[in-house]
Formats: sequence, structure tokens, C-alpha cells
Amino acid sequence: MNAALGPISAEALVWLRSLEDEEGFDSMTCRPIHIRSSEEKRRLYQAALDEPNTVILGLWIPGENDPIGKLTASDWNPRNRNMEVGYYLRREWRGKGYMRSALQTFCRRLFLEHGCHKVMAQTGAFNVSSVRLLEACGFRRDGVLRQHHEKDGILYDDFIYSLLADECIKSLESRE
Repeated sequence: MNAALGPISAEALVWLRSLEDEEGFDSMTCRPIHIRSSEEKRRLYQAALDEPNTVILGLWIPGENDPIGKLTASDWNPRNRNMEVGYYLRREWRGKGYMRSALQTFCRRLFLEHGCHKVMAQTGAFNVSSVRLLEACGFRRDGVLRQHHEKDGILYDDFIYSLLADECIKSLESRE
């Protein structure tokens, strides 16, 4: 797998979001959905890219002009050195190990370069591929938000996962 994490523009983030929207992004988040124009999205993404406590990287494949995905870390809490991660991978690139490798690298960077102690992720119980990804990357399920995620008129549980810096570093050392 020759994918690499790297800088991404607000325009590329808007384009990826349009792909997410085509796939039904609104059903994959439990947060309120705001209908915004492309220009509003571009301005919001640019503000996020400029925010020093937010990390957004593209996932790139040599020879591809467009990113195949993105990873984000936000909601920095300086008190407990915690961030929440999110990710998206274009449909045609799924199931090939790219996001697993990218998420592991991304978390390692958050721990080693950004001083995080813990990274968290939240996903719907119905999102089996996301649950598998998080668990394959060493995340542990911390809790359940019962009937928290509305999808197609049904309330599903959401799972809260976390990965601690020392767990990630120990995992890397055991592979060497």
C-alpha cells in the first residue's frame, strides 16, 4: 500500500464531502446536519485547516490527482490532551487496508507530534466496517450511547472508542 498522509486543500475537502453526501453522510453522523452551499463549506473547511488545534490530512495515492480519503482530529482538550478522530475513504478504495494503515499512522502522529494522550472515535452500532476498523487499530470500546443515532427513523446505539498513547506505542514496539 503506497498511500500517504499529506496536506489537503479546502476545495478537495468540499469535493470529498460531496462524495460523502452522495453516499448518505447524514445517516452516518448523529450530529445535526446543516445544509450549506459549496462556498460556505469551503470557508468552514479553510477555517478548520487554519485552526491550530485541528488536524486534517488527505490520504493520497501516487498517480492519483485527487485524494482517496481524509482523516480529521478535532475537539482538542488541553486539560486531558484528548482529540476526536474521524475519517472518510472513497468507496472504490475501501476494503484494501488503506484506511487501517492511515488511521494507525494518523494516531501515532497525534501522540508523538501533537502531544495527545488519548484519541477518541464515535460510530453507529450499525456501521460494522467502522467498528471493525477501530478495533483492528487497537481502539477499545469505552461505552455505549443508547438509542443515540437516528437512521431511517430508527434509533441505534452509538459506540464510543478510545486509544491511549501508551497502548499505541506498545503496539508499535511489539511489531518491531
